[in-house]
Amino acid sequence: ALYKDRVIHFCSLQVKTIDSTAAGDVFSGALAASLSANRPMRKSIEFANVAAGLSTTKAGAQTSIPDLSEISLYLSNGG
Repeated sequence: ALYKDRVIHFCSLQVKTIDSTAAGDVFSGALAASLSANRPMRKSIEFANVAAGLSTTKAGAQTSIPDLSEISLYLSNGG
């Protein structure tokens, strides 16, 4: 990501991927939700990255979207 004239790299989650359907949509939605909660860009990208990564661990589109508690648990465990 380009942020404040710097390139910042974010590593993907190391998870067992089952289905990547909707991962991009989950990333975009989580990023928008985090930014609209006034979180900094870097934290918002980290949040969205976790949400998208976790979504790949389940099959389907809507059924793969992680809820806030799943994302928070992952982040609180040091992701």
